[in-house]
Amino acid sequence: MKRRDFIKMTGAAGASVFFPSSFSLMSLYKSANAAINYAGASVVTPTIMPQVINIYLYGGPSELAGNLTNIINIENNSQNSYTTAFGSGILQQTNIDPVNGQITADGFWRDAGGADMQFMLDQSYMSVYRTLMKTKDPTRSHRESILMNLKGSLDVEQSAGVGTRLAALLYEHRTQFEAGTSLADSSPVVVDNLLLPFVSFEGETRAFAPDFEFNLPLELRSLTLNENFDNPYTRNNNGNDVALDALVSKMETQAYTARYRGAVDAFTSRAILETRVAALKPASTTVDLTTDTAGNLLPSIPAGATADLAANGNVAQLSYPANNQYTNRIRAAVTLAIENPSSLFITVGGGLGGWDDHNDVRARYPQRMASLMAVLRTAALHLKYSNGTTPGGILRATDNIVINVFGDFGRLVNLNGSAGWDHGNNQNLYTFGGTALRPAGALGKVVGKTERVGDSGTNNQFTVPTATSYKFEPMSVASTIYSYFGVQNPEILTADPVLNPAGDPAINEGLTGEPPLF
Repeated sequence: MKRRDFIKMTGAAGASVFFPSSFSLMSLYKSANAAINYAGASVVTPTIMPQVINIYLYGGPSELAGNLTNIINIENNSQNSYTTAFGSGILQQTNIDPVNGQITADGFWRDAGGADMQFMLDQSYMSVYRTLMKTKDPTRSHRESILMNLKGSLDVEQSAGVGTRLAALLYEHRTQFEAGTSLADSSPVVVDNLLLPFVSFEGETRAFAPDFEFNLPLELRSLTLNENFDNPYTRNNNGNDVALDALVSKMETQAYTARYRGAVDAFTSRAILETRVAALKPASTTVDLTTDTAGNLLPSIPAGATADLAANGNVAQLSYPANNQYTNRIRAAVTLAIENPSSLFITVGGGLGGWDDHNDVRARYPQRMASLMAVLRTAALHLKYSNGTTPGGILRATDNIVINVFGDFGRLVNLNGSAGWDHGNNQNLYTFGGTALRPAGALGKVVGKTERVGDSGTNNQFTVPTATSYKFEPMSVASTIYSYFGVQNPEILTADPVLNPAGDPAINEGLTGEPPLF
């Protein structure tokens, strides 16, 4: 019996009515959930260990900022007028009307982050997949959609999260990773000694939901930081801490070490983590960039990027947008990935603003998307210009760092009576960086073509992939992450024996992109 079926029968609090008190809920989890076949994963160890930052937009963002290609047809069928809500420029191309036109060359909404999207696409910093389409479990409810996307599994009630599965994969195949893989600073991989490998900048997250069948060692479990890198391991030097330190010292003596090995190891790990977290830079809005011996920025600055850069003596600096609600958290995640190559999977979500846009989207949605894309543009440049020797002295590559941006689900494209959009199943995936992991040509393109369907003049209009277009399930995002870590058959890590026996494949990143509109 699956756990969710059990809960439907009994209610979560009513389990003791049907089972003796000795029957633990943990035991129910274990008996209900088929073990994930980590040992069955076929792994070709990557040369450099990947690092992935998943940015999750809770509430379900509309695709329209990244996809105005159907907007004229949408306008002609919407209950309420887009041109009345957003101006006539929303139907016009920027090459025809450069002042008011909102449709960029690749169909982005210029004032809703589209100008920065077009820059990032043109510079091959980013690709956009327009057909992340839920079809296996097309519920539009937040709970199932959030858990499906964060866990990469249809078994939303008790399945392990993406970060947890990665940790178990590393542990199961640790000998193979340690023999053939280096971190991005060329240091060897020692799985048991990875520092801050799985980090959340959003508090507890379903991306790290536990696997009750696989007992992870302490070092591979997730932890939470905030945008100021406040250290969860530091203790104040009050009387209690002095006494605790004395106890630790006593346990570390030969007479006690064997008996209290677990406690000694935990305190040792805490001390190491305390030092490592404390050494991270504060989360300011400026970043010192790579320079040569003469203080010159490397490599050359692309057209359009100079506004992001400034000189501070012999050090070039990149400035994240000030007074931007997304800056601190995303900048912290990118900084952690760059400065700590053993941070392998980082999630960012809570605190990035609600995207549940059922009403009054006219001002809020374009502003939010513009703010988000401005920060992501800077993050892309941060990765680019940190490749090499950083001013902090770390010799490392940054082309192993991937940033993914997506949400629960998409939105309908009918503009409803409250000037908003209700839940839909299609959305965009925005993905950045990681050229060392992806096939040639994976960045700098739009993949997937959509069309509007539904009843004209009603709140039942949405986009779907065209008949010949590429499309994929949310779980394929998880499978793609596993594939970066060398898993050749990632479907087995997204499979569920009842709901999704075949699992879902990784995204085909070698596809040719759609041609520009003009």
